[in-house]
Amino acid sequence: MINNQRNKVFVGAMMALLVIVSVAAISPNTPPKNLKVLPKDISHDSLEYLMKFYNVSLKVKCGYCHVKGSKESDANPLKDVTRKMIVMTDEMNSKYLKTITHQPNDTTALQLVTCNTCHRGEAKPKVPAITISKEEHKEHKEGKEEHKD
Repeated sequence: MINNQRNKVFVGAMMALLVIVSVAAISPNTPPKNLKVLPKDISHDSLEYLMKFYNVSLKVKCGYCHVKGSKESDANPLKDVTRKMIVMTDEMNSKYLKTITHQPNDTTALQLVTCNTCHRGEAKPKVPAITISKEEHKEHKEGKEEHKD
């Protein structure tokens, strides 16, 4: 009888431990692994927000960049492309956009380059075809075209 109760207590304790370990494994307090571009101390909420922003900006799901079941894995080459794009947009914003002088009430001073700037809901950005007539090209080369605001 005592052994049976001990077994029940032991099994109960092991189940509780399993639940605690499982919750800890998916807890928002667990720091993300394999961050190479994003800040190592990024909060869980900020990281989730960024990932959702990437999902919407490219109209993709997590598996587009991440290996299913292993978000830390670098096996998907698109993850490295994403990292390069993050560095590119950060550099454009910090090195170039912040150096542009804006008028006091100019709302473009608040704009940043993001994934959505080019992707606009497409995994591969669509580049609109720009056509110019031979006449327009000739006028431009000769400097006859007036600057239009």
